[in-house]
Amino acid sequence: MTNRIEHLIKKAYSKYIWDEQPVFSFTSDIDWASEAVLKQYFEIINPLNLKPTLFVTHPSDQIETNYRSGLVERGLHPNFLQGSSHGNSFKEIAETCIQFAPEAFGFRSHRVFDVTDITHLMHNEYGFKYVSHPITILQPAIKPILHESGLISFPVFFEDGTHLYNQLDLNFKKYKELLWVPGIKIISFHPMNFVFNSPSMAFMRNIKDAMSREEYNDINEEIIEKYKNKQIGIRDTVLEIIEFAKSNNSIILSMNDLYHTFMESSV
Repeated sequence: MTNRIEHLIKKAYSKYIWDEQPVFSFTSDIDWASEAVLKQYFEIINPLNLKPTLFVTHPSDQIETNYRSGLVERGLHPNFLQGSSHGNSFKEIAETCIQFAPEAFGFRSHRVFDVTDITHLMHNEYGFKYVSHPITILQPAIKPILHESGLISFPVFFEDGTHLYNQLDLNFKKYKELLWVPGIKIISFHPMNFVFNSPSMAFMRNIKDAMSREEYNDINEEIIEKYKNKQIGIRDTVLEIIEFAKSNNSIILSMNDLYHTFMESSV
């Protein structure tokens, strides 16, 4: 173990492509999105050829089909908080979620809940390699962090809920210069926010509060059409970032690829 950690320390001090230019990775926390929501999500995302990393919360035919087609990769999005539908203990929650994507070796906890009991369990008992915490506010020069558990931590550059919570401009042109700055730029957005095109935190909260958990998990196309925002919203913000990355031929890697890039460099 000591030799492995010493090896990782050397890697953490090595030079990588993200030290010289921005490297993008597009991810989504699924958060129990319905099949109708996911269908519309994929209809927009798939033509962009991003191979996003989906941090999954439940079984989904839509996700399974896209995963089998090689269009996405999967990580886990366990809810380790009290009252979780995934289970009553950290171990039970982890084992429930592993069934949703048995190939996964990375995770991002729901609401980025993180204590040493969880990270040590995921790394030592279940062989996970990376975690995507914490969430920053457009932090420059992001690099992988060697977490005390032995996991590699990849902080998030942009997260849709964070952007809305802080009431930042939905027209991302205002922050465009930040995208040129070297560093890992993990872009995290939720299918619900994306499909409904949320313009504010209150917008999505009002939709959730009007439904039971069962109704939320079974949102259909009629409900999407009824409630989705037709003005500028967070989907437009995310699509601006994607357009920037694509039009400037920026490097775009999946989360698994980010991990392998970090691990396979020579030191």
